Amino acid sequence: MERSLRATGCNLPLYIIPYNEDRFELPRNAHWLNNRQLYAWLETNNAWPACRKYACFLEKDFLYVDSDVCFLSTPESALKSIDGFVTSCTHWNNPNHTATSESHKTLQNISTTWQKSCFNSGQWACDQQLFENTSQLIQFVESRPEVNTLLKETKKWKDQPAINLLVNLSEVPITNLTLPPHCMESTWAGDYTRRGDDARFWGDPKTKPFLIHWAGTPYTKKHAISSILSPYISEEESKQLYNSQPLKINTSGNLRQAIKAFLRELKSE
Repeated sequence: MERSLRATGCNLPLYIIPYNEDRFELPRNAHWLNNRQLYAWLETNNAWPACRKYACFLEKDFLYVDSDVCFLSTPESALKSIDGFVTSCTHWNNPNHTATSESHKTLQNISTTWQKSCFNSGQWACDQQLFENTSQLIQFVESRPEVNTLLKETKKWKDQPAINLLVNLSEVPITNLTLPPHCMESTWAGDYTRRGDDARFWGDPKTKPFLIHWAGTPYTKKHAISSILSPYISEEESKQLYNSQPLKINTSGNLRQAIKAFLRELKSE
């Protein structure tokens, strides 16, 4: 992620949110984003560690991305003309993972078109500071049972429904770049499974996505889009990446057919 970002010419500082208390050496112009008060409160609430990204809501003019992102162009150009909260995912066409049965009720009370304001919690930007300090953020969450309950259940639901609800309740304007009038092509790697999809869909520079997010999509050779990672990953890193993903066989179907399909895939590679 960092290597592709710098390759676009972006020299903005990069802040790394620690998943736990482990630390390692960071590249140039990268820094750890520490907030002991926030992280301790999240731990007290038994929150999913990824909820540490709440720290972004105390900043302004930021872009948050998960580590499984590859930048195609500088984010400044893609985001400079948009005010408020900005996302560029296609969860509006599949909002099931952005809300629980309870948070769904709250989102429906905000708008009849609540789906357009749903987003993937692994990529978003905002030019506004949603909370003045950590104490105000904590008070906001604890004063709203629907948000507080989701926070305490993030080890069940992960961080996505809780963050969606928090942002929607904050009343910050939400813009999704994949919807009109911007109509950016999808930023999700799972929408590019065929060879040549990038050339097919990225012909217009105005609608070409500025990043690709794998978001649960495996880094396998059958997804041609994974080839854009090649300039940023060493041969050894590539081996580690592919070897870390175990073979999955659907045992609910015909085992023989599943094995044959896997062998055909290996042969095609």
